[in-house]
Amino acid sequence: MLKVKDTPNHLGAYISGTFDDLDTLYDAVYDVMGPPGEEPAVSGDGEALRVLGVLYEIRHAYMGMRGIDRCFNGVDHQSMEFEDKELPERNVEFSVPLMWPELAYFTLVIDDMAVKAIEHPKKLYRGIDKAVYEAVGERLESSIGLVKLFVSLVWLEMQRLIGKRRMARIHRNAVYGPDYGIEQIRPDMYPQYIDMLNIRYGNMKPEKRPQELGKIVRCFMDPLSDHKYNRMVRDIRTAAFQYDVDESEVDLFSNQYPEVMEW
Repeated sequence: MLKVKDTPNHLGAYISGTFDDLDTLYDAVYDVMGPPGEEPAVSGDGEALRVLGVLYEIRHAYMGMRGIDRCFNGVDHQSMEFEDKELPERNVEFSVPLMWPELAYFTLVIDDMAVKAIEHPKKLYRGIDKAVYEAVGERLESSIGLVKLFVSLVWLEMQRLIGKRRMARIHRNAVYGPDYGIEQIRPDMYPQYIDMLNIRYGNMKPEKRPQELGKIVRCFMDPLSDHKYNRMVRDIRTAAFQYDVDESEVDLFSNQYPEVMEW
């Protein structure tokens, strides 16, 4: 069973589940994202890279390269006697922690992707081999459902952390926005903003993080309201021009992350 649980210091949340849980989630996000080389269900290369970055962590989690634990599976001595079998009493569970701003952004993006996959499945997979399209088509509905389930788990855990009142301020846009044609994230938002918010959030005292998290999610919907975002955009454009690179390649923040995360 997929689970999302806040970390002790509220720095992020653990995504956990069995091998099959995380493997299926990984494939489901890829299904609603669309095939490589086609028009993606995300708004740009930078946004796609952020999604792929989280998928990279999920993949390495179920490969056993992040957290591993054993959880009770409901089997006890009485049930083994009934079945007349020797059965394991615990299952292996894999997990990976993600910082809350990163996880919130990922959740908003894949929720939007799922909505687009519901509305325009043929457009999402147009131009690919017919056999491949039919194979994906058979599982696309279940993939959308799994993505929606994961989204709901994230929002429920966030609500538990920040409270119903704060969650209500972002609930309409974050959860139901696509159903009413409301854009969850500005299409032109620079993905480097997530790094800025991750670092800002990580430098806070643990007891102050729940209050700040709701503000951060709302920033994704209107980053221009944050004067630090506007200053960051100017710095990115200047660096891109100076070094003759695409703006999505400008990295201003990776060396500011702490080496050790106190989750």
